[in-house]
Amino acid sequence: MGPVKISGVDEDILTVLKDQKRELYGLEILDCLNLDRERFLGSEFGFGSLYPALNRLVKNALITWRWGDENEVSGGGRRKYYKITALGLKSLNAVQQYRTRLAGRVLESMGIKGFRSWVMMKILN
Repeated sequence: MGPVKISGVDEDILTVLKDQKRELYGLEILDCLNLDRERFLGSEFGFGSLYPALNRLVKNALITWRWGDENEVSGGGRRKYYKITALGLKSLNAVQQYRTRLAGRVLESMGIKGFRSWVMMKILN
């Protein structure tokens, strides 16, 4: 199966799950998303946007989830732990490669030479 089309929000969530290299529960994902978001984008990502996005990613088989163990409960209900799937990784990589190549073309059109070669080296390695 080829990569699945993803939104910017989906890309952010998949990037967090890929970079953390472990399962995360919702609040951990939200904390990672909001680390610098307000400073750069002027607003924080909220629960009201996170859980519909997580459900959409699960539905599209880009992430999976499992219930946490009973002994993992800390002050609330059992947590759902999320992780990226092979299809999620493939879709994320496709979008990131596209964005990198696009940036290279734009910079070269501005007269910054050699960036495309550097980009291609990064993509292939």
